Amino acid sequence: MNRDIDTLIGRLAPISDDQAGRLLPDETAADLADRITATAPGPAAPRRRRRVLMTVGLPLATAAAASAAVAVVVARDEPGTPRPRTSAQVSPLIRLAALSFTAEGDHIDVRVRDPLADPKRYHTEFKARGLDVRLSLVPVSPSIVGTVVMESTSEGTGADDVTAITAKGACESGGGGDDCPVGVRIRTDFKGSAEIVFGRAARPGEQYTSTAPVTAPGEVMHGMAYRNRRVGEMLAALKKRNVTVPEYRAMDGNVSKDLRPDQVPPTWYVHDATPWAKNQVLMFVGPEPSRS
Repeated sequence: MNRDIDTLIGRLAPISDDQAGRLLPDETAADLADRITATAPGPAAPRRRRRVLMTVGLPLATAAAASAAVAVVVARDEPGTPRPRTSAQVSPLIRLAALSFTAEGDHIDVRVRDPLADPKRYHTEFKARGLDVRLSLVPVSPSIVGTVVMESTSEGTGADDVTAITAKGACESGGGGDDCPVGVRIRTDFKGSAEIVFGRAARPGEQYTSTAPVTAPGEVMHGMAYRNRRVGEMLAALKKRNVTVPEYRAMDGNVSKDLRPDQVPPTWYVHDATPWAKNQVLMFVGPEPSRS
């Protein structure tokens, strides 16, 4: 029995060809096939670098968005119908760009589109634009997922060659401000090299590399007053939020000591706290209230 193939395909793909084409950014569509088959180059020779730590995402030592894909629907011919021969194979799955590039005059704005991508894809997409930039992602506390936590450039790089793009109110920085670095701006004539680190959502049991203030919006202790409250009282309050404290720090003279939970009396006082891992915080405590 003959069927209307166009009708069948229309039911499988409820968007038009024009709509599907708009899923790809203008700059991505032209070189998408090349990027899919590209391979990342070998490691570059080490260079002297200057490192800049962004104001948001403080290291402990002191969202993730799903990747998009376009499925190619292939209609099967009725039995007995000759199939045309083609010289090229069509991939059943086309990956969209891992990064978003927006050209603005003499610079390019870059943001992460796929935080789950292989880092080699980031480098390949930068290389396609003539830029020697290596981007990586590290686990961070919830409120700074998707932000820039560190930027490093080679010696001799100008101050305006690689800068942060900020969004006011997007997060709370360690210094108490709310200008959040959500991307990077790179001059189109940039000839040096750079390394950029973005924050990603932590996996279960993974310790954060960078954190926001523990009471920032989106963090597990948001809205809680905790300084100089008893440890036992705070543990009871955190339990209601399904938050635990796996480790403590206490000052012994001028030395900070690591303490297990069973070494900290519930009558001690909480001096400070910081995000540690998913649903976990690290507490700084002592037998007396903090004077600071």
